[in-house]
Amino acid sequence: METVAISPLAGEKLNVIADVFSQAITGELIGMSNFASLAETIDDPHEKMEAVEHANSERMHAEGFMAYAKKHGINININLAGEYWGNVRRQFLHYAKIKDFIACLIIQEVMLESFAVSMYTDVGNALGDEAGELFLSIADEEKEHLEHSSDLLRAALQEDPVGFVARFEEIHFNCMSILAKFTAATDLSGHCGVCNGDCMKGSLHHIDLDIATMRGNALALYARALDNIGIPGEKSIVWIAQLPA
Repeated sequence: METVAISPLAGEKLNVIADVFSQAITGELIGMSNFASLAETIDDPHEKMEAVEHANSERMHAEGFMAYAKKHGINININLAGEYWGNVRRQFLHYAKIKDFIACLIIQEVMLESFAVSMYTDVGNALGDEAGELFLSIADEEKEHLEHSSDLLRAALQEDPVGFVARFEEIHFNCMSILAKFTAATDLSGHCGVCNGDCMKGSLHHIDLDIATMRGNALALYARALDNIGIPGEKSIVWIAQLPA
């Protein structure tokens, strides 16, 4: 079986890469599940079909990562019920069950996609070669999901500015707090349940990455997404500053 050719520190690098792929695949499958659930909150047939199309897109991303891992003998661990991914999914389902389309859109297409686009870009640039190209190409596709939500959320904001901002704030602290704990210097709620061994964050330097920079880039993209929607900067900057670190 072909293996990844990565420098003398292949052992440590391969372990980190295995965890990176495990996290990416698990995240894509969570996204697939979320978009499938989102479709059930939608009455408009065109928007419903688009949600299903996005679910299929996430499935294809997961399959792309899985195919690469299989080809190169990378040991992956998929755990949709892990501490952080499982909690994100539960938050999404809470809003899906009450058919809160806007809340579901905020979680999947703003919060999760901000992190996916930013972190896939960082990983892609760090890995280079075929693996890097895979992450960068998927990051480009995820940008479409992030951009898709902007018009709908701007319209919802204009309809009820005060109510929308208050609602967004609630969802921010319910869901972004989970992502913030996940990307803190240490896992604030314990092991993620996806990394093959110890938390990969202490080993990211083997692929020239560090979690502080990755988290900072992801939160910066999230802040830009909020600004694009029209959330007042004096609100969003405080919300982000108050996230667990």
